[in-house]
Amino acid sequence: MQSSLLLRVGLLALVAVQATNGWNPRYVQNLLTPFSRMGIFQEIVWFVSQKESVDELDQFVRLMGEAFAGSATQTVVNNDTEMRMNRSPAKRNHISFVFTTGVDDPIMEVFRKVLLGRHFYFALIMPLQKVDMKDMKPVHDLLRFAYDEQFFNSMVYFETEDGFNQLFGVSKFPSMKFSNRTDFMRYFALASKQVLSARSDVEGFCFATPLRQDLPHLFESRGHYEGSTYRIIDTFVHFINGSLRELRQPPDALGGLVINMKQALQLVRDRQVEFCAHAYALFRADDQLEKTYPMLVVQWCLMVPLYNSVSTYLYPLQPFDWTVWFFVLGSFFALTCLELLWLKMFGPTMPGIHAAVLSSFCYIFNVPTEGQLQRPSLLRFLLLFTVFFHGFFLSANYTSTLGSILTVNLFHAQINNMDDIVRAQLPVMIIDYEMEFLLEINQELPEEFHKLLRPVDSGIFVQHQTRFNSSFAYFITEDNWQFLDEQQKHLKQRRFKLSNICFGSYHLAFPLQMDSSLWRDIEYFTFRIHSSGLLNFYARSSFQAALHAGLVERIPDNQEYTAAGMQHLAIAFIYLLVMSAIAAVVFTMELLNCLVV
Repeated sequence: MQSSLLLRVGLLALVAVQATNGWNPRYVQNLLTPFSRMGIFQEIVWFVSQKESVDELDQFVRLMGEAFAGSATQTVVNNDTEMRMNRSPAKRNHISFVFTTGVDDPIMEVFRKVLLGRHFYFALIMPLQKVDMKDMKPVHDLLRFAYDEQFFNSMVYFETEDGFNQLFGVSKFPSMKFSNRTDFMRYFALASKQVLSARSDVEGFCFATPLRQDLPHLFESRGHYEGSTYRIIDTFVHFINGSLRELRQPPDALGGLVINMKQALQLVRDRQVEFCAHAYALFRADDQLEKTYPMLVVQWCLMVPLYNSVSTYLYPLQPFDWTVWFFVLGSFFALTCLELLWLKMFGPTMPGIHAAVLSSFCYIFNVPTEGQLQRPSLLRFLLLFTVFFHGFFLSANYTSTLGSILTVNLFHAQINNMDDIVRAQLPVMIIDYEMEFLLEINQELPEEFHKLLRPVDSGIFVQHQTRFNSSFAYFITEDNWQFLDEQQKHLKQRRFKLSNICFGSYHLAFPLQMDSSLWRDIEYFTFRIHSSGLLNFYARSSFQAALHAGLVERIPDNQEYTAAGMQHLAIAFIYLLVMSAIAAVVFTMELLNCLVV
């Protein structure tokens, strides 16, 4: 009761001085008091012009604060353009009051920047001077400002020189239109109904947007557009009673129609398009650009070629790792030295180095010799038993592993991490503007990996990637990989795989103008699409459409896999021939030596 009495007394004091101002405190109080009882607004933001002093303004701000004291906090802004209400801890719904001398007042720029991301909410723009109904240019300028900056739920309130209170607003669809909203409650009822239905009516408005090749999201097939995410945005546009119109763009580097997303995002920032029909993940929202509700969370990784097989000439070396072969050779030389030492210390005669090497060779491969069949000493028996034990398992493991290798095709160890990329010196192809994004989010890339990056135009990138050119690795998002992988799923041995080399997870969404009047409609619509699983259905059907359009193909499987034959043992026969030739040469040299002696 006391608060209500104080409010009325304050308003009476303000009415006494309103004759020189362009706004009526009593009218504003009667207009907004019902909302204080409903608790709709949780924050009041005041934007006060510095160009003209209003003595009674402080009293009005205090009284309105008391009227909303039970439901809202207050913030007064004069010239702080760095402040952002969407980053503050304040609750979401708010109402703004703007006291301005006109559209050129610096407070209008403060109003635009501080409420960035919240232009959708209600604001009351109030000129400080009364308006002549015969000259509405100051009001129209403010309405054009509201139109350009997407303040479509805001109104311009003023008092005419005749003492009439007026509320004007602006609508965007199907074209810019100034409307009288003095019957505020009727307008509020219609606006609330539209918000609750989550469906705007753009009355046939035609949205301009690039419509280029962007597999699997958007492409042309059989005279009409297809694509997993395009079908979603196309359905949404029809849902709000609109249509899409192609915005022409220059061709790519190959003269084709592949989308350049850097140019497309710039069109949104420049407000040439309301939203882009090409869903994209690799960009960040800023003061001119935001994302719709995400349809997917996708990883950005590398697709790398698969090295399909090892030369059969290397099959005899494959049963053991290189470290095992190193220790086998080391054991051979150690046994040779031990044999020579043994024969020198305990042997009755010195048989020579040839016999020692031959005996050590036989020890390794568990081949008995004439000397081993004689009765050895206990120490020699333990040595031979140890060598026999290890030689038995070594030869058994080698034989069984080689037999397994000869029954199947042997494949290379694949690329799985960045070190493998660097070690293989495999060039990595990336779109030029995506490389800028990569360096922005990963400023500490290894220098060796950075040297392997090959930035190219989007048209060149798509040509190599869709044809699975195995000379490069490629940056790719998870949803694009699932699409391209359909080309090789039927192959016994695929040509590419998605590696574990990833550079983060990102939201796949449609680029949208900051503070677009359609953000709530798109948010609700894409949320329902996401929940219903329609995106997965569209993704599966998009490959068939791209297949019919000739943009992709099912890679033919021409490789015939045959069982192992004698050709797999060619290296063994080559070794046999080489060693036989060496033995023949040595035998000939020994005969000649005997003849000379």
